[in-house]
Order: sequence, then structure tokens, then C-alpha cells
Amino acid sequence: MKQKVRQEIVKTNIDTKTGEVLRQTKQVRHFDAKFNSDRGYLWWNRRGGAKSFFNIPYPEEMSMIDRGRLATLSKHIWGDTNCLGYRGHGGFKPYNLEQIGKLVNLSEPQAKRFLMRMKKMGIIKPVFVTFGDRYETQYYINPLYYFSSRYLSANLYALFHDELEEHLPDWVKEEFAKVDARKKVN
Repeated sequence: MKQKVRQEIVKTNIDTKTGEVLRQTKQVRHFDAKFNSDRGYLWWNRRGGAKSFFNIPYPEEMSMIDRGRLATLSKHIWGDTNCLGYRGHGGFKPYNLEQIGKLVNLSEPQAKRFLMRMKKMGIIKPVFVTFGDRYETQYYINPLYYFSSRYLSANLYALFHDELEEHLPDWVKEEFAKVDARKKVN
């Protein structure tokens, strides 16, 4: 049985000169209890993190070591973007090749080979973004393997379109096609 917690909030408006109560309102809210005797404790339900899906196997050619590296990188997905990044000076910063290597204990040449393998398997994709005269590479993890949001964004769908194709219902593909068509018109 679902347990609910009842919370009453009473707001009172008082005339500051006379002290007279002008109005009093009562608001009642119900929300799920953090502890349910049947289900247990609702633990970190609003914290960040990435989900993995048990019905999506890793590619057969992916080694156990690379699976471990990918799991390590999944802990460094920025917010709900599926991009490998961190909070730096001025906000979001994507991890570069050297930093990704450090996260998974690889030299820069080894990290480059690792990312090439992940790209070949459709697990990690680089996106090159320009900002005036400079550019940066952002690395995105395929949401089939680790997903950090509740919603699959149109950009993430476009980036991993081929890999996601067989896993999404037709109506979702149609909705993304409408979004894409609206972007092209505007």
C-alpha cells in the first residue's frame, strides 16, 4: 500500500499596525513517503546519475575492460545532457581527450584509441562545436548504454539516430521528425 505524508501549511496575513488577523489560508499537500514498509526507503530519488538498461546488451566485440571504462565515464556525464563534462569557470566544460584518459587511467594516445573504438561501436560520439575562432570537442554517450535524463532530447536522438532506430516506437520517431521539420522551417 502506498503511504502518503500529509503536510499542512497555514499562511496568516496580519495587519502590522493593529495586529489584527486579516486572512488565514490553509494548504494541504500529499506526497509519497520517503519510507514505505513494503518497498523500503526512497533513496536519492532526485540526485544525478545515469541509468543503464538491462535489456540492451553491450556490443559483443566490446571488452570487459572497456565496459568498465565506460561505466567509470558514466559517472562524469554532465546533468541531463549525456555529455562528458564538469563545472568549470563560467559553467559547463566538456572533458577533453587528455582529461578522459585521466578519468579511466589511460595515456592520451591510449585514450584516443579507446574513444575511436567507442565511436566505431556507436557508444561514444564526438561533436565539434565552434565558438568564434576556437572550437571544442564534446563527447556524448549513447543513451542506450547510459542515460542521464528522463527525456530523450531531439539533439541526442539526432546524434544517435541510427543506433536508436530499432529501439524506439514509430510514433516517437514521427514526433522527432516533426520537431526536426519545425527547426528547418524556422
